[in-house]
Amino acid sequence: MAAGMGFSGLSCPAIVGPTASGKTALVTALASQLPIEVISLDSRQIYHGLRIGTAQPTAEEQAICPHHLVDFVSPDEKYDAVRFRSDFELVFKEIKQRQGIPVLAGGAGMYLTALRDGFMEIPGNSPEKLDSARAEVASWDEKILREKLLQSDPDSFQRIHPNDIYRSQRAMEIFLISGRTMTSLTAAQKPNPSLGLKFPAFVLKRSVADLDRRIALRTELMLKQGWIEETESAMKNHDPNGPGLRSIGYREIVQFLSGDLPQKDLIPAVILVTRQYAKRQRTWFRNMKDSMEDHPESPELIENLLLSFA
Repeated sequence: MAAGMGFSGLSCPAIVGPTASGKTALVTALASQLPIEVISLDSRQIYHGLRIGTAQPTAEEQAICPHHLVDFVSPDEKYDAVRFRSDFELVFKEIKQRQGIPVLAGGAGMYLTALRDGFMEIPGNSPEKLDSARAEVASWDEKILREKLLQSDPDSFQRIHPNDIYRSQRAMEIFLISGRTMTSLTAAQKPNPSLGLKFPAFVLKRSVADLDRRIALRTELMLKQGWIEETESAMKNHDPNGPGLRSIGYREIVQFLSGDLPQKDLIPAVILVTRQYAKRQRTWFRNMKDSMEDHPESPELIENLLLSFA
């Protein structure tokens, strides 16, 4: 266990790790022993109608263990860490009131950081400056956006996935308003934990080769389950360039359905972007404080996770 990690005081444990690392299986195993309820720590499972490609919990999994903050936002709607923190606090209180045990589970490291540390103060911020910065950033195409982010904030450039346009834009808005990088402002901010809670993190770790294999198998399974058809249906009612359909994998399927990506290249493209995303998740969680990192079947990890509920 990482030095300084403890369970004193009211806490909400977080089971985190890269995509396909085994979070759902671990949650299901825990649910057989404790009345846990999952608060999803996922920035894409929130979207309504995108069940397959975001790996939302199935009806069977929901019956074993209730999951919250999934399938409730339109794919056309932006959803951010500020709203997530507010939604988390409401759900956490509701679970505690009915004597349930809340546990976070997912791979959105930025959302967990929002719960642990709160939000940074942006020097010089004002409604006028914010509007001006947003207008300027919105005028850039994706290539220019990423080039400017690399020049101004290389750390954020490495951390934020190329498909995550919203966070790339947000990092540049902060830089334009304050003249400082999101990275430096985050490092200087004082923690303001949500509801005064502690959030011990249990990071699921697998070898890169094992994770790559699991990602490939899961991608093929999702496609067999109807991922393409799900995307095609969503495109009839939602903007293909909206936040939901720009999620990992959906963007590539949209390109395929639009004739911009050959069928033979679809599976390799989805696997590639998923692996790239998993790499960024591993980097984020590797340096996370108050965390324990181990294989999802590790007896020590499971023992410490159970102790965190005490």
